[in-house]
Amino acid sequence: ASWRGLTSQANFVWSHSIDNASDLEDFIPNAAQPNNSFNTTAERGNSNFDIRRRFSWSLGYEFPKHGGSFAKLTDGWGVDSIVSLQDGQPFSFNYNFEGDYSGSGGGFDRPDVVGPVQYGSAPYNFINLASFQVPCTFGNTTASSSSGDSNCQAGTRHFGNLGRNTLVGPSFKEWNFSLFKNTVITEHVVLQLRAEFFNLLNHPNFANPELPNFIADPASNGIDANGRGVGNLALTATGDVGIGNPFLGGGGPRGAQFAAKITF
Repeated sequence: ASWRGLTSQANFVWSHSIDNASDLEDFIPNAAQPNNSFNTTAERGNSNFDIRRRFSWSLGYEFPKHGGSFAKLTDGWGVDSIVSLQDGQPFSFNYNFEGDYSGSGGGFDRPDVVGPVQYGSAPYNFINLASFQVPCTFGNTTASSSSGDSNCQAGTRHFGNLGRNTLVGPSFKEWNFSLFKNTVITEHVVLQLRAEFFNLLNHPNFANPELPNFIADPASNGIDANGRGVGNLALTATGDVGIGNPFLGGGGPRGAQFAAKITF
């Protein structure tokens, strides 16, 4: 919409993408190859790129011109603004060679969900790891390691019940803003000065937990005597610097830049 120097556009998208593999290579464990090759239907879940809700609002406004002796100073001012809000992308937990708990030989087993999934605050307490347990029963009296797969009791190894991409990463919120001044130099030459601010409110945006190491490990803080994760999962990367960027795009702290442009 445009009205008296004001231009604005808002968009809202609700979407849902489901598949059993979102690409052809396992950059992330079990993203393309099934966790259990004898049960490929268990891989049906949210796509890696599934983002349920996204809202964007752009606005531009040129202040009225008053003319007069000081027109070159008072006229030509304007602002631009873009607000972006979106849900996080899905992810799964996979053990990172802590043990072959399922007995499949892969080393990237998904855990069992043994309690309510509890999300907390980013970045240090994003999700409670005590709700996730190794897919076997600990208690082997001849175990060589208290947390490794040797502690699995005979006959208890199985594939974990955590579904593919059933967990949700952090959301993304950003407001970009710019102030500009157009000054007419001659009839055909216009000078524009701009001050642009990215993530104006300095809102922290963290990357999906699978970055920066391409795996989200439920045993990242260790495994207790019952096979459960310890503590909370910490987010360690932002979307602008994480390897494999972007999961969410952007994500850096507040930034500013200044520019000059001549149009002729």
